[in-house]
Amino acid sequence: MAETRLDWPRLLDEALTVPGNLGNTYNRFWDYSLTNCLLFRIQGLHEPVASYRRWQSLGRHVVQGARAKEVIVPVLVKEKPPEEETLDEKRERVARLIGFKVVNAVFGYSDTEGKELPEPPTPRWDLQQALAKFGIREVPYDSVDGNMQGYSRGLEFAINPMAVNRTRTTFHEIGHIILGHTTALSAGEFLPHRGLREFEAEATSYLVGNELGIADDAWSAHSRGYIQHWLHNEQPPDTSIRRVCRAAEAVLKAGRVALEGE
Repeated sequence: MAETRLDWPRLLDEALTVPGNLGNTYNRFWDYSLTNCLLFRIQGLHEPVASYRRWQSLGRHVVQGARAKEVIVPVLVKEKPPEEETLDEKRERVARLIGFKVVNAVFGYSDTEGKELPEPPTPRWDLQQALAKFGIREVPYDSVDGNMQGYSRGLEFAINPMAVNRTRTTFHEIGHIILGHTTALSAGEFLPHRGLREFEAEATSYLVGNELGIADDAWSAHSRGYIQHWLHNEQPPDTSIRRVCRAAEAVLKAGRVALEGE
């Protein structure tokens, strides 16, 4: 796949200028406090966590016999209303926090069942072949954060089992790795340059997905929204754009499966 079929400069220009939409990708799960996250770890949870109703809203149901895990919740009491209170005052009156308590009210991902979304086929391209050529390995997701889609460290990456689009996130994390964002030397510089690096990883995923013909409207809209969010609508330098194109070409070439006779 030395030559691409699509106009990559046009695609990148669209990613930078056409409005995108992140939807509810990063707010489907409750943002638990650090204390609760530590409590989940103590209970042996290393996966997305949610309440019974939240799992239902996400299309999964808690399996019979699963035991609810502990979570710290606030205790609120409603202030006694005054004898005379207008409707606006009633709406503005809030409950008063008097403390916290521990209740058994959340379940881990492995406590649930649901229909798994099939991964889109990639004719003439194989993910496992690409990973082997790069020396990259996928490892189990090890976080209670259900909103984080995935992460990468060194030559390893993990994908949230509840990722909105597993394939898009996989290409994004592979992009981080082959762009050199996850090396020990680069890790210390990641946060100061995170916006640019998130652009490079997502733009790599965007180009690869389009080139393989699997980036649908939702994928493309998310990529545009993600890129514009991290760049704050600024133009990336030409060096970053060239890095993105090289990374996307490397991913496509590494996974390319030749047909018999080629």
